Amino acid sequence: MVMAAVVVSRSPEADNATQSMVGQPLFPSFTDPLAASVLRITTYNESQSEVDKFEVAKDEQTGVWSLPSRNNYPADAAEQMQDAANSLVGVKVLDIQTENPEDHSKLGVIEPNAESLEAGDEGVGRLVVLKGQNNASLASIIIGKPVKGGAGKRYVRVPGQDPVYVVNLDDKSLSTKFEDWIEKDLLQLSSIDISEVAIQNYDAALEVGNQLSIEKHFDAKVSVEGASGWKMDSLTVYNDQGEPKSETLAEGETLAIAKLNALKNALDELKIIDVAAKPKGMSENLKADKDLVSDQQAVLSLAQRGFFPVTQGDILSANGEMTVTLTDGVQYVLRFGNVKGIDAADTQTEDGSTDPDGVDKPVAGANRYLLVTTRVDESKFPPPELASIPTTVEEMEAMEADAKKAAQPAPSADEAPAAPVVSEESIDETEPEMPADTESTPEADAGENNESESAGEPESPASGDVEPSEGTTEQSGVGSGSGSGNGQVRDEDASVADETAVAADETAVTADAATAEVDATTVETSAAVEESTTEPSAEPTAEEKQERLEAMQEKITKDNQRKLDERKNRIEAAKRRVRELNGRFADWYYVIAEETYRQLRLSKDELVQKGTGEVDAAAAGPSFNFEGLGQ
Repeated sequence: MVMAAVVVSRSPEADNATQSMVGQPLFPSFTDPLAASVLRITTYNESQSEVDKFEVAKDEQTGVWSLPSRNNYPADAAEQMQDAANSLVGVKVLDIQTENPEDHSKLGVIEPNAESLEAGDEGVGRLVVLKGQNNASLASIIIGKPVKGGAGKRYVRVPGQDPVYVVNLDDKSLSTKFEDWIEKDLLQLSSIDISEVAIQNYDAALEVGNQLSIEKHFDAKVSVEGASGWKMDSLTVYNDQGEPKSETLAEGETLAIAKLNALKNALDELKIIDVAAKPKGMSENLKADKDLVSDQQAVLSLAQRGFFPVTQGDILSANGEMTVTLTDGVQYVLRFGNVKGIDAADTQTEDGSTDPDGVDKPVAGANRYLLVTTRVDESKFPPPELASIPTTVEEMEAMEADAKKAAQPAPSADEAPAAPVVSEESIDETEPEMPADTESTPEADAGENNESESAGEPESPASGDVEPSEGTTEQSGVGSGSGSGNGQVRDEDASVADETAVAADETAVTADAATAEVDATTVETSAAVEESTTEPSAEPTAEEKQERLEAMQEKITKDNQRKLDERKNRIEAAKRRVRELNGRFADWYYVIAEETYRQLRLSKDELVQKGTGEVDAAAAGPSFNFEGLGQ
């Protein structure tokens, strides 16, 4: 009877209006996805009968995105918000499934309202609300169950209305997972910039009477060596009484390169899966001031998460800490706290329902609290070596002499000796030519007369004094003999001697030309030197030396200041980076996956491995088979 009354009471105009929605946009006035500045998603946890609210919003004044549902944690939401808004822009009604409110539960489109819901209610959907500037409503929809057999189709309903529509809806961007809306790279560092890692492996806990107990295991400092190598800088091991003992790697022990490389990569890719607000009174450098130590509520907040402020102003962690130093002098301090249990939001699927198998859990198991801060490592900026500035002319001249001496190259031990100079006299010791300026002798006069009588005949390369008689061979000047055989041999010897003499003459001419060229260069250089030394004077005056001294003082002063400025600029750049990072880290406890925590907190057995003679495949890289390639 009630159903009949409802049917009878419905006006034909209402039915026609509903039917006219088919093929039309569900939100006809919402056309610009960039107009959306607020997204609210409300879900219902049926197992715990709780309503969960997720919100991301943009500040209208600053344009900065944040998550009001997570204490206004900064959001990286510009693109994600646009995708979420696009999923609702232009959504068209494909069909009208029902107009009967009794079907809402079966189709999963009951509104998640904490005031109207009761424990055990089923069929509660996911309420998505988009708003624009000045809180203007752009779209509001309850997303229900998927349509069986309809790929990408969902049952949806507008809040406050009865009709249930069938639409095509891709709701992947309408996520309530915290990690989907934030900057996932927490540390914002690159693994190639890591230079040192210091590990403080200890356990801390509160005992009866709020007494803090600390059990130290070891301290280790390792540094990066090469592309993927590591070296142990120091290792201190504590015994059961807490007494430290310095150790080195024993014979057969090596650093676990694969574990350290995995640690370096985990730092590079460190992602957070949740956050919680830190108590007030904790400064950016994570020092516990007096107000914090005396604030029992703040101390309790820290202790519940595994962090314990001590009177010295530092904060100890339940599971030790790690210091990571970069090449630019920025130093990260990571403190590992207690386990954070999985809450209801971690087990929800994207449609807001609870996943009984935990498929959508960020990590299988518990997660860890993490505190992060940064500081400047002053040891990365040693003072530069500054040059001495001369104060007198004598000091300047001494410095110039030292510089000139240092600039002269030292003779090399294996340097080849200089080639000997070839003289005309050494060309043919067996047949020396007569000097041109020898005294006149009868033999020489006779030779001159013979030369004039020969009227241009070539001079004998032997003696040139006596013309050979008819029927005899020319003498070589070494000896004489008779017979045709000896004469032929002597003729060949003479021919060889002639060729040798000619070659020697050519060599001498070349040497003379080279010598002349060197002499010309020497003359030019000497002239230039003489000109430079004679004008204005060979010896600089006292005024000129003083000017030279002042110029050197100015140059050295500028060079020294440049070195100091470079160091100062590097330190200032590191300080600016530290301020920027600490501004991000100051207000938050972070939560990381247990798997990531296990990669970062190494035990001594994981850090130092026993040598087996086998190369770690993960550390050594790929291997290649060169068999059959030849030598």
